[in-house]
Amino acid sequence: MNRLCMGFVALIGALLSVGCGSGGSGNVKFREDSFVFNGETRNYAVYTPPGYDKAKKYPTILFLHGLFEGGSNGTSQTKVGIGPAIQNNPERWNCIVVMAQTPSNWQKGDSLDLAAATLDDATRKYNIDPARIVPTGLSNGGAGVWLLGAKYPGRFAALAPLCAYAEYDTVPKLTTLPIWAFHNSTDIFVGSGGTKEMVERINKAGGNAQVTIYGAFGHNCWDEAYADTKFVNWMQTQRRK
Repeated sequence: MNRLCMGFVALIGALLSVGCGSGGSGNVKFREDSFVFNGETRNYAVYTPPGYDKAKKYPTILFLHGLFEGGSNGTSQTKVGIGPAIQNNPERWNCIVVMAQTPSNWQKGDSLDLAAATLDDATRKYNIDPARIVPTGLSNGGAGVWLLGAKYPGRFAALAPLCAYAEYDTVPKLTTLPIWAFHNSTDIFVGSGGTKEMVERINKAGGNAQVTIYGAFGHNCWDEAYADTKFVNWMQTQRRK
């Protein structure tokens, strides 16, 4: 399937999945922040845990949204995926979560540099432990996780892509990171075969990747994954070697 068709299919998938778990209790208030990137103001959101201590360094999750949450308002990316999971169970998230946003998509242009620059800005402002940073993302953002990990292989402690497009060219640069990928078995928008093959290729090349395939229909595997305390704890306990 060519990239144009993939983009169209992903957009349909995003449209059909919005509203499915895109809420949360609403009791948690995310911080809104911004910085200048390539001459333009870019907005992003940050979660800090209860009792946030400025004298303490925190494990940090960098979240890359799906295609439909792109833009420049700095808030749309909090509505689907990790944001609602935090809203539903904030006690599980004893970390900083940086929710970046691109006006394009994570596979195009300077979006990967924007993600890295967002993390840089957040690191200047919040108590992020640079040895404990884990990117995660869904759909187009999941593909962004593969690409970001390959572009900055020495920066992260682990990677966690969800229902992601395969990015086979990144495999040689992903063998030094622990990876946990997720997908639904019957995802008609982005097939699970690509995720399974990514994991197989990474492990064959000497890497350390695992995959969880849910026996579910549809694109949305993120609600189940981000509600899994084992997975949430895994992201928070990874440390760069």
